[in-house]
Amino acid sequence: MKILLTYSLFFLVFINTLIAQVSKADSLRKLINSEKNENKKMQELLQLAVEFRTLNPDSLLNVSESLISISEKNNDETMKLKAEINKVYYYLNVSKPDSGLQLTNRNILKLNKKSDNDSLLAQYFSAAGLSLMRLNRQKDAMENFINGLRKAEKAGDRFAIAKLQHNVGWAYMELNQFNEAILHFKSAIQTIENNNFRIKFAPTYNNLASCYGAVKKYDSLYKFAKIAIKIAHDQNNYAAEANGWNILGTAYNAQEKFTEALNCFLKAKPLRDKAGDPFYIVSDLSVLSELYANMNRPEEGLLAGKEALKIAQEQNMQAKLPMVYKAIAMNYEKANNFSEATLYYKKINDLKDSIYSNASQEAMAEMETKYETEKKERIIQEQQFRLQQKNYFIAAVSSFLLLSILLAWLIYNRRKLKEKALLQQTVMQQQQLAAAAILQAEENERQRIAKDLHDGVGQMMSAAKMNLSAFENSMQFSDEEQKISFERIISLVDESCKEVRTVSHQMMPNVLLKSGLGKAVTEFLDKIDQKVLKINLYTEGLNENIDENIEIVLYRVLQESVNNVIKHSAATELDISLVKEAEGISATIEDNGKGFDIHHLSEKAGIGLKNMRARVEYLKGTIDFDSSPGKGTLVAIFIPFYKE
Repeated sequence: MKILLTYSLFFLVFINTLIAQVSKADSLRKLINSEKNENKKMQELLQLAVEFRTLNPDSLLNVSESLISISEKNNDETMKLKAEINKVYYYLNVSKPDSGLQLTNRNILKLNKKSDNDSLLAQYFSAAGLSLMRLNRQKDAMENFINGLRKAEKAGDRFAIAKLQHNVGWAYMELNQFNEAILHFKSAIQTIENNNFRIKFAPTYNNLASCYGAVKKYDSLYKFAKIAIKIAHDQNNYAAEANGWNILGTAYNAQEKFTEALNCFLKAKPLRDKAGDPFYIVSDLSVLSELYANMNRPEEGLLAGKEALKIAQEQNMQAKLPMVYKAIAMNYEKANNFSEATLYYKKINDLKDSIYSNASQEAMAEMETKYETEKKERIIQEQQFRLQQKNYFIAAVSSFLLLSILLAWLIYNRRKLKEKALLQQTVMQQQQLAAAAILQAEENERQRIAKDLHDGVGQMMSAAKMNLSAFENSMQFSDEEQKISFERIISLVDESCKEVRTVSHQMMPNVLLKSGLGKAVTEFLDKIDQKVLKINLYTEGLNENIDENIEIVLYRVLQESVNNVIKHSAATELDISLVKEAEGISATIEDNGKGFDIHHLSEKAGIGLKNMRARVEYLKGTIDFDSSPGKGTLVAIFIPFYKE
């Protein structure tokens, strides 16, 4: 009678909560129906679906279907995918993980073809893993959880990261790797706390408590189970709250604290009914039934056990029947009804026999062979993997040695190249210094010869002319022919004086030293007969100061070029340009003469052309020749201003 009254009270609480929940859902639907903005309505429906995930499966399905319909109407593929993930949670709540897995796999394929959907893809991997966990495929679930965690980290979705850390821990827990599971559950809690999330995960604390129970650390179990119960209660998460009480009850039962265990299980029952998951309801009732047997309360134990049997038969949960039959048999045994106890123990054996009798000897042998084959294949794969690792290690070491040798060779070769480049640079510097010395010596020699001609020979020739002129006045000629011969001698001496003066000025024109390059070139060109060769001169910027070496080199090169035009080109017109720029001085000498083949320039180049190139290169300049037979010749010179 007492247990009937307790169940009645729990049932009334459940009915009142359900009515309040339906009323709230109706109010939310009315609010959504009044919303005219389609995008805002879809967002509100999505929020409502998320809220119903842990409250009411039917409401979750209705809201998800409505959201799918509106998203299809608006051609919003992303919103449809978000709606369908809530439909997956509906399938999980009503124990249809196969349907949930089918939907997640289909949508994961869709999302993999899109870009910038890492956060949503992480949620789908998580949902796929949850479906696989319900199908006892923990390793496949782990793979999906890990994939989801990678996507969540890539998207920077810290909330999804925390959920997937929890799920990875759950997979480890189901694989009985409790220490690894504890680490991942704590990582999930740390992620939540570091990001100050308003919502906390009650299942994380529940699973952490279960892991501590598995390793016999009951103080930690009690601590985290109570935290989970409080969080779940605040969030109206009935399934998580029921799990928390069951975890506490299991711990008390293991320590033979049966009264405390019973209180926990009875608190879990109405919460489990609200969550509406028959898979867990059957398990909870079976555990409660066994506890009543241990407490010598078979009447209540049979009531709970037969309720579990009824639900298991209605839901076709064959896998749950052995634990249900065991609980009922234990209670009949405590009630001294050994015939009924024997009947249910026999049902357990019959159930086991029915499960295994369908397999023939051939099938069993085939299964055994398949198992052994897979085992051997796994061993071979492991050996191949270790061999492959060894090969990789050898390859890595060999590659490292090869790279080290290559690097050493490159360093040695680079050093040799640097030494060679330094040697070449030194040789070039020596060559430049030698060329500079030769040019300087040449200029000095020109100056010396010019001075000797002007001051020595020129003065002597002038004195001879003066003496001859004075001698003419005092000399008596025998006839007119003798006088003409004498005057011819004086004229030759005078011409010689002028020639000496001209040669002296060409070797070192005073105007170059006094008035600069422009004046010197103009004076030099003025001495050429314009009737034979018409010369056009253009100058720009030469009034400014220019380095003496540059002026001398340009003057000599121009002098040599003009002389070549006069001697070899048979030109009638010559254009000369001298322009001073910010970077340096450019000069062009272009004639309309007969030209020459520039491809044979290096072979036929005389001393004059070689001297021209040497002088320009001495000043780090460039000289280029452009010519072809019958097309004239262009000489382009550029001498830069530079600082050592």
